[in-house]
Amino acid sequence: MKSRYAFILPFLIIALIFSGFAYSHWEKIVTISGTVDTGTVDLIAISASDDDDGIDPGKDKDIADTTVTIDPCDPEKVTITITNAYPSYYVYVHVTIRNVGTVPVKLKQINIDSPDCITVNAWDHEGEQLEPYPDTQYQSDYSIYIHVEQCAEQGATYQITIEFVFWNWNEVP
Repeated sequence: MKSRYAFILPFLIIALIFSGFAYSHWEKIVTISGTVDTGTVDLIAISASDDDDGIDPGKDKDIADTTVTIDPCDPEKVTITITNAYPSYYVYVHVTIRNVGTVPVKLKQINIDSPDCITVNAWDHEGEQLEPYPDTQYQSDYSIYIHVEQCAEQGATYQITIEFVFWNWNEVP
């Protein structure tokens, strides 16, 4: 008789465990609705110029001409056109970039596309952070040195494209 009760007690405990689990495991769906506003990463070149003012003082020849334009379709790109440059001609180009987005950004890299006879040096600002406009440090100035090498052809026109690549501030080391 004792063995019969010994079998009923564990069975009763297991039954109570399952019924307690079923009671406590009622399904409840919680719905949360809201709006998420994400920021924007948007930068533009607001000015671009060169330091070649044409005919040098005291000289009567206009040897080379440099024009700097901001790409209207992609204002993070600047195109530099050099015409009639002689070997060893150099020019500095100055570009000002403004953060018009809502998220702080850092400069990831500067992409330079130039012909073989042109050397371009863009000073390293990688990792520099720009805050959104109109906060402080919302724009930055970049200087680019361009040198026409000995292999330049007489009367040729050379075109250089410079693209500033910015990423979200927390994605650039």
